[in-house]
Amino acid sequence: MSNEGKSELESAPVANSTEKTATIYPAATKDIAKNPGVADANLTVDDKPTIQSINGVAPDADIKPITETPTPVTTPSPDITTPTTQSTEKVPTASPVSPVEKADSTTKPKTNNGDEEKQKHLSKKLNSIDISFGVSLAEKVFLAKHLSIILKSGISLPESLRVVADQSKGKLRKVLDDVIFKVESGKALNVAMSDHKDVFDSLFRNMIKIGEKSGSLDQSLTYLAEQLEKDSKLVGKIKSASLYPTIVLITAVGVGGGISYFILPKLTKLFTSFKAGLPLPTRMLLWFSKSIEKYGVIWLAVLIALVVGVWLLLKIKAVRGVWQRIQISLPIIGKLTIGLNLARFSLTLGTLLKSSVAIDEALSITSDALDFIPYQNAIIIMKNEVSKGKTMLEGIEVADKKRKLFDPSTRAMIRVGEKTGTLNNSLVYISKFFQDEVDNITQNLATSLEPILLIIIALVVGFIAIAIITPMYSILGVIGG
Repeated sequence: MSNEGKSELESAPVANSTEKTATIYPAATKDIAKNPGVADANLTVDDKPTIQSINGVAPDADIKPITETPTPVTTPSPDITTPTTQSTEKVPTASPVSPVEKADSTTKPKTNNGDEEKQKHLSKKLNSIDISFGVSLAEKVFLAKHLSIILKSGISLPESLRVVADQSKGKLRKVLDDVIFKVESGKALNVAMSDHKDVFDSLFRNMIKIGEKSGSLDQSLTYLAEQLEKDSKLVGKIKSASLYPTIVLITAVGVGGGISYFILPKLTKLFTSFKAGLPLPTRMLLWFSKSIEKYGVIWLAVLIALVVGVWLLLKIKAVRGVWQRIQISLPIIGKLTIGLNLARFSLTLGTLLKSSVAIDEALSITSDALDFIPYQNAIIIMKNEVSKGKTMLEGIEVADKKRKLFDPSTRAMIRVGEKTGTLNNSLVYISKFFQDEVDNITQNLATSLEPILLIIIALVVGFIAIAIITPMYSILGVIGG
């Protein structure tokens, strides 16, 4: 055999085992290059090898396979791929990932235990801590309006809630964080809100529930936002109208108390130093002044206790119902109260009927939405009558026999709506009518109360003036005599 053939044969890749001799052939090297993990399968051990031609040079038949120590061999020919020598140690990077392990790694869900624990802690914290500050009606309007707009843009519900939560503060922010966690856990939005009934009333939750069932949550939120916004405006008008008389009364009481505590005690010494008869207004004023000076702390405690006691009594439903019935009979406040409640009743019921809610269920939700007990009881009676198959107008006739809660115009509009099948539109019209009436009453309320307040203040100031000036003549008479 020629030297050139021998040199090419000697340069061929050879692998050796510690116990047996293995010969690697060119055909096997190509398989090893494709799949290094099957290198052992291409080794021929203890067989008589058939040495094929390498690069076209036929080896001599008398030449035996060459065995060497297991070291990497470099081939001069580009046609032959050099395999990696097998070792008893396993290299982690060289071993391929099995298909089973790869499938297992892809099917295992990735969970963030830190975030989950944080959300659980937040939920427990919300349920255990009583937050003194509530959620205002304006914040609820903000929530419904912005959530409706964001949902209409195609953003998912959890992400929409997160956007609104980022713009919220205080208790509403913490409540929304808990609602988001429960929605992402698979609960419906109305179910998540049911855990916070002090924030989301029956009307809010049921409007959400209706929207989720019908697949029109954004539209239900739009109706809800409109209803809450109008309700907020009505309440705001009442508060602004009562602000002026409240300030005047508080100022009058404050000035009277200051005069009684700081000025009258000094005049008392002057009046009592002269042995002259004092008129009745002066004696009453001096008695009140001495009482304030000696028992001022007790008087203050009694006043605070009286205010707190009245507030606690009004928390009792029966007592509050009696007071609200008296409130209806008052001249100006009664008309304002009836108009406000009729506006809220018709607006809420009309919104629910427009959202395809059954009339008996809508009446039940409306009763929970109002906080005026006479109207709550009347609506419950109406609901029971409607459940028996009677019309809504017949239910009103049974619930309001004295005709104090529902005026004739309201009854006429409901009758027309039931006959024509457009009850929701009639209720919306009634709501708009009473909203305008409440607006007019609140605008004229300050003007109406101003003369009454001026008369009250004039009487108080006149009484003090008479009580102080009248004894001056008696003192002058004593001095002149």
